[in-house]
Amino acid sequence: MFNFFSEIKKELKIPDFDGEYNIVNINGKAVYVEGQKGLISLMEDQIVFRVKNKIVSVYGKDLKLKEMSLGTLSISGEIDKIEVN
Repeated sequence: MFNFFSEIKKELKIPDFDGEYNIVNINGKAVYVEGQKGLISLMEDQIVFRVKNKIVSVYGKDLKLKEMSLGTLSISGEIDKIEVN
């Protein structure tokens, strides 16, 4: 399966650290996450999931979980804020 961050790491010859995570907010219209460990809550204005030993909350409007696979997920909608606790 194609993994955006893994491909970038290969090209730049960056070592892959097990257990790490990456969160990319794309112009407030989408969020791409690598290293997710499970979905906690799914609502139209908030999506909550785990990464490593933290909880991530994505807030916005018309949020949709576009894709979720082993370790990755993508969210679309109007992204207002991302909190990592």
